[in-house]
Amino acid sequence: MEELNLQYIINIIKSDLEQKLRQAGIFYRIFARVKSITSINKKLKSKKGIYSPNGKKLQDIIGIRIIFYFLEDVEVFHSFLKEHPHFLDESNSYKDLEATGSIGGLENLPDKVFMPTRLNLIFKMDENCQNELINVLKSISDIEDYTLIDTTYEVQLRSVLSEGWHEVEHDLRYKCRTDKWWDYCQTESRMLNGIYATLETSERAMGNIFFSIALKNYKAKDWTAMIRNHICIRFQDDVLPDWITTLFNDNKDVAKVILRANRLDILKTLFNFSTRYPLSMENIVYLINRLSSTPNKDITEKEPIIIKTKLDKELKAINNF
Repeated sequence: MEELNLQYIINIIKSDLEQKLRQAGIFYRIFARVKSITSINKKLKSKKGIYSPNGKKLQDIIGIRIIFYFLEDVEVFHSFLKEHPHFLDESNSYKDLEATGSIGGLENLPDKVFMPTRLNLIFKMDENCQNELINVLKSISDIEDYTLIDTTYEVQLRSVLSEGWHEVEHDLRYKCRTDKWWDYCQTESRMLNGIYATLETSERAMGNIFFSIALKNYKAKDWTAMIRNHICIRFQDDVLPDWITTLFNDNKDVAKVILRANRLDILKTLFNFSTRYPLSMENIVYLINRLSSTPNKDITEKEPIIIKTKLDKELKAINNF
């Protein structure tokens, strides 16, 4: 049976996603898969009567999975992707849980129930990719009905510690979730969720640990380590100019502004820049200073002209949006 060759489309989708991830310096891994023809036909048969040429169609012929080192990075990139012009829909387990209402009088279920987080987003392909996909599908005679396949792709967002759990759960529970033997294995199914709960707790603890390290770096006046462990992005360098080191040493309150900067606000700002901002430690200090409620004049006056112009343009555009 012939296989689908959709590498052209995958390369375009991955390039678009990675451009933004690198722009914010996010720690991540990215993977892609194309549904096999066997899998496509199986899903089309199982959804017979649900899929139709002019209605609901198979949407995840291409799947992109992004694995993040930090749980909060999943959340901030999720928010960013939902503003993408080609975003169509999402499958979000916590929203599904909220929609169920209450159980036993318990309201606001997401803070009372541990469950695996399913965060999958559907996007429309651009015109070139749509045409490429249709041409490829038309050329494969083994596909049962290509008109039931949508010109969309799925982006799955996962955290690094939960990724292994999701792989095991998907193949050994999700794919056989309708099997009757789960009726007498509910305890084991709950225990699987308990493992996930442990992983999520560990991920949140990991983020707190790095901030604790950054706080100790601050007290020890180890400024480069403080910035690295607080911001947790891929820096282009690990160097601060002498004048910043001297400024922080002479006035720890200035350094405290960097330590107290909201990491998620920094990432959101970087995601929304129209072009890439050079991610040196020095440039991050300039950015954080600009984002603070009372920017330090000594830092502002040291901005290189190219950085000043970039920040003036980008922050004005973001604030006016």
